[in-house]
Amino acid sequence: MKQNKKRSKQREKRGNFFSFIINFLSSLKLTIPLLIILAGLSIIGTVITQNASEAEYLQRYSKETYYFMKGLGLFNMYHSLWFMGVLVLLVINLIACSWKRLPGVWRQVRKTKSGYARLGTYLTHLSVLLILAGGLIGAIWGAKGYVEIVEGETVARILLRKLQWMMRPLSFVVRCDAFRVDFYPDGSPKEYISTLTFFEGEQVVLDHVPLRVNQPISYKGLNFYQSDYGIISVSPIVEVRGKGAFHTMQLKQGEPQPIPGTEVYLGFMQYRGAVHGHGEAILLVLFPPDSEPEGFWLFKGNPGMEGLQVGDFSFIFEDLEQRYYTGIQVAHNPGVSVVWVGCSLLVIGMMVTFTLRRPPKGTPSQDT
Repeated sequence: MKQNKKRSKQREKRGNFFSFIINFLSSLKLTIPLLIILAGLSIIGTVITQNASEAEYLQRYSKETYYFMKGLGLFNMYHSLWFMGVLVLLVINLIACSWKRLPGVWRQVRKTKSGYARLGTYLTHLSVLLILAGGLIGAIWGAKGYVEIVEGETVARILLRKLQWMMRPLSFVVRCDAFRVDFYPDGSPKEYISTLTFFEGEQVVLDHVPLRVNQPISYKGLNFYQSDYGIISVSPIVEVRGKGAFHTMQLKQGEPQPIPGTEVYLGFMQYRGAVHGHGEAILLVLFPPDSEPEGFWLFKGNPGMEGLQVGDFSFIFEDLEQRYYTGIQVAHNPGVSVVWVGCSLLVIGMMVTFTLRRPPKGTPSQDT
């Protein structure tokens, strides 16, 4: 008898503990703190730059602070154990709430043949679960990468980041056919567009597709976003006049060339889209054999035909050949379709909740 009483007390304790856990997990008192913590972690992930290089972080923080914050996962917040743990707890909380209350609501709806609007709440819960699940799938199995493609060249690998940066091969090849950038009068970029072609072996699968900012290209589960650009090479064409002759020279940056028929060298050092608000200009340096080098800015479109006089020569900036590279972000998120299903269910759940709600007694219907 004593043993039976002891066992029954143990079973009762286990039952009480299990009930306590179920009540705790299905409690609104757990939901609110989880949402607050989730919002706080999201703010931290927004304020602190994510997934930057170690050198960038060490410029902002001391070495000790950097390693402390890295250990907490603050530099990769949305893949950290903190963030995922809170999401998992929120999912369990929603499931427990729905599991505990849905049977009673369903019995009442079947018995009264009314109150269907209350089922919309559970569709909403399911939609939130799917959205969170899609986010978790993307955080665990998704990845982000980056690639730079020079005009006219192809790439078959991208720099991919999951837990760390690494080069990953693609199952296809991407070529940058052309790159175009338009500027505002002050020299800042107005719009830049990459024209890409995708190959599977020798076969073209996407031909000359424009890639614009906020207009990505999707292929084989990867999304390509226009991120940035840069100039890989600049080659100005300059007309040089002096000593009864004129010559057209195409210059290369950092490689001084002799002016034909003379011992004077001309070097191209720098290009700018706008200098002091006067438009495009190149920085040239004249190297006379018996005197100090002389540097000067040469603007495109000089007034008149005489050009800019420097020493015994005059210079006209005729044209500029530039070769760009395009910087492209690459993202793989397998949870996107799950998120879209969740968003659709969220809309349906709200429609069920608000359209099937019965008006209070005494409220005249629209038909009367």
